Amino acid sequence: MPDTAGVRAFDTARAGRPPTAPLALPGVTPRRPAGAFSDLRYLLMGRIVPAVLYAVLGYEVIVNAFASRLSPVNWLTVVGGPVRESLFAAFCLIPVVLFVVRPKPQAADGRVLPRVVAFLGTAILLLCGTGIGGGVTIFAVPAWVGTACTIVLVGATAGAVWGLLALGLSFGIFPAARSLVTGGPYRLVRHPLYVCEILSALVMVTSSGSLATIGLVVIFCALQVTRIHYEESLLSKSFPEWRAWAAGRARLIPGIW
Repeated sequence: MPDTAGVRAFDTARAGRPPTAPLALPGVTPRRPAGAFSDLRYLLMGRIVPAVLYAVLGYEVIVNAFASRLSPVNWLTVVGGPVRESLFAAFCLIPVVLFVVRPKPQAADGRVLPRVVAFLGTAILLLCGTGIGGGVTIFAVPAWVGTACTIVLVGATAGAVWGLLALGLSFGIFPAARSLVTGGPYRLVRHPLYVCEILSALVMVTSSGSLATIGLVVIFCALQVTRIHYEESLLSKSFPEWRAWAAGRARLIPGIW
């Protein structure tokens, strides 16, 4: 069961308190003083490159949505088609704005491995979402399972958009500490965005029965779990109040983990 005492302690500690500056601890790279090279590097790798990547993927989603034809036209094809594609397009395009306007992080994990894990996890998710997969089908999916998967996938995509909006300017691909987000879905679990992403990936496996999709999703889930450990390590070092907040909620599944 969640530790409600930890939630109360967190709320008490945060009440009327200014934002906490990140701690200078091993494994955390403090924000460097502004300089021409630093600003140029952040402009390129922290704004332009990720914004272009998400913009291209969002464009592909929109083009595919307009090119597809609903047959037959019923509530299921509408929900699983235009509705879900609109939500996924929003999931790809909202970060374009966030990457452009978000501030530099207060602290970041500058190690290579956490960055590689974060990049691969993001890339696999977006590629699966745009329809990459296919290959050998190892099991058939009954019609009712396909219907259930469509409904769950739309709900998970909507939840991912909610988590993205809750993160706001704190959203990023690589582990970084900008602010401690505790509102919206983050009142329920520590990583609601990852919950929705992993749920979407599992639904893709169930609905497709594709060997290639299964392989990608297994890798994706392993990367996201590893990513959680890197991010929590950074947040716990950057924000002393994080531990009290985290004590009151599970990482992904309440009562399990």
